[in-house]
This record gives sequence, C-alpha cells and structure tokens, in this order.
Amino acid sequence: MKIKTKFFGEIDIEDEQVILFPYGIYGFEEYNQFVLLHDIDYEDENETVFRFLQCADDEHLCFTVMDPEYAERGYSPVLPETAVKKLGISGGGDLIYLVIAVISENLEESTANMQGPIVINSENMLGAQVILETSEPENAKYKIKHKIFAGYEGEEFVEEGAAVIC
Repeated sequence: MKIKTKFFGEIDIEDEQVILFPYGIYGFEEYNQFVLLHDIDYEDENETVFRFLQCADDEHLCFTVMDPEYAERGYSPVLPETAVKKLGISGGGDLIYLVIAVISENLEESTANMQGPIVINSENMLGAQVILETSEPENAKYKIKHKIFAGYEGEEFVEEGAAVIC
C-alpha cells in the first residue's frame, strides 16, 4: 500500500509493517495506524539514531523517536499491568521500546520522554504509548524531559554504527 509521509514523500509499505495503536498516542487518539521509518546514510549504510513513527493516515503526523538505550543505558521500565494486557504481552514477548524525542536547534537541549515510552509488541504489531508508574522504584528515575546528549557534549556519540555529532 502507498502512504504519504512527512519526510520521505510517497512510499510503498507492506501491510505487515503497519503498527496498530488501538488507543492512539496521547493527544492523537483518533490516529491508530503507524509505520516505523528510518533514514539511512547511504555512504556507509548505517541507520541513524533517530527514526520516525509516521501516521499511515495523515502525512503531517510524524513523531521523531529513538531507542531509549541511546539516552539511558540499561533502560528497563516496569510496565503497568494494564499495558501488558492491552498489548497482548505473554511470557515477556518481543518488545520494542521507543521514546519520543524533541530535537532542539541547540542539540544539547534536545530531550526524550523516558517516562512515556512507545511500546510495540512485534509479535502482534500492537503499540501503545505507556505512562510509567513512578511508584515502581525502577521507573522513578525516568523523566519526561530527559536530555538526550547529556554526557556527550563535544564528543561523537557512536553506538552500533550510528553517529551523531554533539
């Protein structure tokens, strides 16, 4: 199927690539179908740190997302039981965690919402934005506005072939 995207124009996607968000994303509950896109540096064919969660029904609705491990090593939130049920997670499941990033003109001021991750069950392609319960000790350290490049100022941030210059 063809969809129009904010950054990549019109593209072909397979039905299997569509992630269903039955409850939408906070503030955008009426949109339920998204695809995860990424840009590739064609010189060395490495994926970039940032990806795009593109709405399949509205080309203008696209979230910049990233693997939370880039901003917080050892990211391992405890999901609320309601989220586990909504996503159909059984036995741990194969989960993909993403966080919405807000990229500032001054990169050092860029933040990610570590307390409201996007969680995707790759087995059934269901997704949800989950608000972590801060009463869980493991979740208390995650902030809504976590500085992405804290500790990387003036250095090249490299992780598995992805690089961003801060």
